[in-house]
Amino acid sequence: MSLNEIRNVVLLLSSPFTNGQVLPSGLVQDITEISPASITSNSLVGNTTTLSITSTPAADGAVIQGLLFVPDLEVNDPCQKLLADYVPGNVTRRNDLPPSNYNMVALVPWINPGCTESYLKAARKNVIRAMLVYLPSDDMSQPPPVSDSIWTLPGGDGWKVENRHPVYAVPGAWGAAMMTQLSLYSGDLTEVPYGSNITEILNPHPADYVRVWTQLTVGRSEDSLSLWVFMLIVLGLVVFIIGGTTIGMRWVRRCRRESLRRRVIEGDVNLEAHGIQRLRVPLDHVQKFPLFLYDYEDVWLSKTLGKATHKADVRYRSMESLISHQPCCQICIENFVSKKTVIRELTCGHIFHPECIDDFLSEISSLCPICKSSMLPHRFCPPITDAMVRREMASRKARALLMPDPKSSARSRSKLDALFRDPHESDTFSRSSTAVGKSSEG
Repeated sequence: MSLNEIRNVVLLLSSPFTNGQVLPSGLVQDITEISPASITSNSLVGNTTTLSITSTPAADGAVIQGLLFVPDLEVNDPCQKLLADYVPGNVTRRNDLPPSNYNMVALVPWINPGCTESYLKAARKNVIRAMLVYLPSDDMSQPPPVSDSIWTLPGGDGWKVENRHPVYAVPGAWGAAMMTQLSLYSGDLTEVPYGSNITEILNPHPADYVRVWTQLTVGRSEDSLSLWVFMLIVLGLVVFIIGGTTIGMRWVRRCRRESLRRRVIEGDVNLEAHGIQRLRVPLDHVQKFPLFLYDYEDVWLSKTLGKATHKADVRYRSMESLISHQPCCQICIENFVSKKTVIRELTCGHIFHPECIDDFLSEISSLCPICKSSMLPHRFCPPITDAMVRREMASRKARALLMPDPKSSARSRSKLDALFRDPHESDTFSRSSTAVGKSSEG
């Protein structure tokens, strides 16, 4: 929060001591309207620097107000010798204000670091709402920023914690003008400017006070606004990056799901055989597999089979090639009875009891219990999920590790052979080759 505007007015305050009685003091009149020329430089917009924000109201546009005065230094303070050139002797002090608990705002010159620390210490003895400081000069430009070394004190920044009030720097010329106004409005009604006019119009009590009242409007500075804009831009970029990354990842996952779905439909990937997803075969598709009457010696069709299978695909077929390998149902381990047992043959050629294989394929697995061939309908594919894609990729990587490329394996074996070859054998071969070469030359 920074100081946006300063507005000074002159108030007529009733004295709490009237006719020997103690009365609550209060505001009688804002005499700034009566005598517009009674106070010069009554407002300042901008051109201020915030040195401390301790106890600053958080609300934007909040007003800090109180009677303006100059704190009293210790009598033996070394800065007393320097004050004559910057602080008039008749300036408004704490004793010149009404004894009631009015809000107060301090005004002090920033002469040097030592004197400033003395004023900060003196301000802590009074309950003030804020402090205005200024560098003695005739300049109306904005004071240096808070990071400037001119604001550095010997005790460091500890004063910002010890002084429980905000501190603002104002232009030097404006601060000097206000110091002059405080010297004018420190006495009684007979000493203040336009005192006779005030007495004639308002007829105040002679013990009443005419003092300067200041109002400080605080709010967010342009720097803080620019910081908020910067933060909003950064937040927008973060949201854009996160959103773009999310959309990109969703698009990549969708492409991977479509790729896996296409490979499943084309038969390149068996989801259940690779341990990716357990599938079930629709019962109506299972019941389309042909039914036969088990006959080891002779192949014949039961005349009553058509009624029992409800128009199933019933046809003759010799079972001699399968009987030697499948004398029983591999699901219930019950032997087939020749010319009595009805069997269902899968597309892979294996046979089972119809009730056994129907329940197995429709409720447990889509694979043949013996050869693990898929019994799913042609171009059938279940809904593909991201988890299925991840498991398929992991399965593919595992298979690549277990079954390496034959060419790379051959190269690896040749390197291993060369590494572990007997060196004596190599030397013998070299010597024999040399001997043969010499004999041929001879």
